[in-house]
Amino acid sequence: MLERLKERGVRVPEDVSVVSFDNYYPQVQDGVKLCTYENDEKVIARISVSTLLKRIEGKSRPEGVRIVEGRIVPGNTVRFRGEVKLKDIAQAAGVSTVTVSNALSGKRGVSNDVREKIEEIARNMGYDFSRYEKKEGGYRIGVIASEMYMEMGTSFYWAMYQQVVYAASKSRSQTMLEILDTDMQRRDELPKLMREKMIDGLIVIGWHFKSYVENLVKKSEIPIVLLDFQIKGLKCDAVMSGNYIGMYKMTHYLLEKGHRDIAFVGSVYANENIMDRYYGYRKGLEEAGIPFRKEWVLEDRDLIVGDMRVELPDNMPTAFVCNSDLSAGYLYDALTEKGFRIPEDISIVGYDNYLFGHSFADRLTTYNVDIKRMGAIAVKLLMGKIRGDEKHWGTRYVDSVIVERDSVKELRW
Repeated sequence: MLERLKERGVRVPEDVSVVSFDNYYPQVQDGVKLCTYENDEKVIARISVSTLLKRIEGKSRPEGVRIVEGRIVPGNTVRFRGEVKLKDIAQAAGVSTVTVSNALSGKRGVSNDVREKIEEIARNMGYDFSRYEKKEGGYRIGVIASEMYMEMGTSFYWAMYQQVVYAASKSRSQTMLEILDTDMQRRDELPKLMREKMIDGLIVIGWHFKSYVENLVKKSEIPIVLLDFQIKGLKCDAVMSGNYIGMYKMTHYLLEKGHRDIAFVGSVYANENIMDRYYGYRKGLEEAGIPFRKEWVLEDRDLIVGDMRVELPDNMPTAFVCNSDLSAGYLYDALTEKGFRIPEDISIVGYDNYLFGHSFADRLTTYNVDIKRMGAIAVKLLMGKIRGDEKHWGTRYVDSVIVERDSVKELRW
């Protein structure tokens, strides 16, 4: 049959699937390994001889037909249209999905009998074992990020991704990047890296739709680590900058320089990172006994379109604390356009220590987000989860330092 299909130009298994019986065909021919059913010939022979001897000796009566089960021998002649998941195997084996995962990955805590049973069921169901094969060169680490963060090759999250690649390469692991568009998130469509089981674990860089990430974690059969954001209440590992304490430090820095009229630049409800930084700013003012002024909380983006922009207030403060260096760059442009000098007239501090290609970058005092350390922790954490070393989940906060330049004027009262 395979030869006739080949003569007619019919591809196996792309165009048609083929299965057989006996497992007596040459195992590999022209790269084709036939998916077949194998009889347990030893058991059949043993039962046949034993039954015959008993009948000869008059020790038994006819018992009817005895059925001896064999096994499916997987090959590459079948295209599986239905995806076999761990929960399907667990249901068939009468165990939990955790037990199935541990058994297939060779982890401890599963008896040999249970492991063999699970492996046999998985084989018979046509499960893809490729993600559990031992890799001499480490693991396959997937990374996803939203297109809104990755459109520019010089963005903050591109730099963070490069640190993930560097950390993974040090452990001889591979990284694969998939950029998600907004429509894909709205459709709740899993990344191709996950759908096609191309990876052992996944790192999600930067904010995505909350419902999308929640669904991603719920459906995933591989470990996931969130990088530079978290979703409170979601049972998933995350690695973040210490947003609250970092912005508190930046606000306190301005207070130490004699500033009391301090405005915050950042769209507070855009994401939880900005909100945490906003609360750090508020805490700094509160401790100094400075009344909060709502008009000094400035939006830095259009929440619908996503475009960055900063509109100056009518009554100017002496200093601005910005939720990101990118916002600080837009603020700088708006101020200089109006004739303000930095820092002679207005002081500015940022957050991230990443403002690529802007003339103000070398002068901006900012809070350094240690993306190298964050990337390394995320990779190490994910690899531990893949191996089964890490049992608990939680958020790791990475603290850092202020990078002092010359964008702040010291005031003397």
